[in-house]
Amino acid sequence: MPVEWPIAAEAADQPVEPARAAGRDRLPIVRRDLFLDDRARLTEQERALMSAMLGALVDQVADEIRVGLPPDVLAHAESDREQVVARLWKRGALDRPALILLLLRRADEQLIAAACRGSRGPGDGGTVERMVGDGDGAIASAAMALAVARGRRRDRFGRLGLEFDDVPRDEAMCLAHLVAGAMRQGIKGPAVAIDEALAAAADRLLERHDEGRRVEMRALALARAIDAGRGADDPLIAALAAEGDAAMLAALCAVRATIAPETAWMLLVNDGARDAMLLARLAGLGRPAAAAIVAAFAEPLLWGEPGQAIAWFDTPAASDIDAARRWWGLPPAYRDGLARMGGANGQPID
Repeated sequence: MPVEWPIAAEAADQPVEPARAAGRDRLPIVRRDLFLDDRARLTEQERALMSAMLGALVDQVADEIRVGLPPDVLAHAESDREQVVARLWKRGALDRPALILLLLRRADEQLIAAACRGSRGPGDGGTVERMVGDGDGAIASAAMALAVARGRRRDRFGRLGLEFDDVPRDEAMCLAHLVAGAMRQGIKGPAVAIDEALAAAADRLLERHDEGRRVEMRALALARAIDAGRGADDPLIAALAAEGDAAMLAALCAVRATIAPETAWMLLVNDGARDAMLLARLAGLGRPAAAAIVAAFAEPLLWGEPGQAIAWFDTPAASDIDAARRWWGLPPAYRDGLARMGGANGQPID
């Protein structure tokens, strides 16, 4: 197991206890795993990448909390540094849907980018990097902000990771206090002063949290600047697709389709070729741009026959696209709420 995947390596090195492996406690997990759709499974590389990102994120949060601790509490927290991630992992405390969804998004971005990497020439930094020198000041500034944000998050292997600002506000609040709680377990003594110091340090970290610095927000800001400055034309979409820049591609499609950026990402990456082609139609892309998306994304996302994907682009009538645009243009929270109540896509609730 490569050393750059520390959590996965640690898990792989754990000896299996035969008595426990055969016990009833494992049966529910085995049953779920046996009948899980193979298309939904994580690859070993995805699992290792997501585990490493999550561990690095927890370490970052813990380091930020330590900065705000008084010296007497900090000394104890420093001595327990290596145990915080393992403690949270063992408790299952990091199994939070919003957090896992963010990790999965980063893994998908990496998967697509790696599959398309061969399309770049020597010294070619990509479309976003070239926009840093754009004559439109708003585009150049937004491109610089995105390029810097991505650069800060890349590890020594060039993989895009996470920073605390990337975590949505509500989830960041939970994560900060979870980490503080895990740190408290390693500090001996019942003194309330220790709890107060940890809680206050977590709150100070949250005061510095800024969702505006999320990579997704930087990409959306650049997409809006491009749209306002000269329009996001089809050749630009095709170039981003060829480079495997799924995040920027989704942001531009969201702006062109006037839908939420998280909705555009879901349609492009999470729901298969049919919905990706629906997004292309919603964004008003021409057939060549849609074909460029299929050519770049079909293999890494397991879309199957490319010709079928193009057929899904060609088939819907304009009236169907208009109805879909109205539905997908609704707030994601409303659509989620309707789905929880048993209705979806304009269908009545029983």
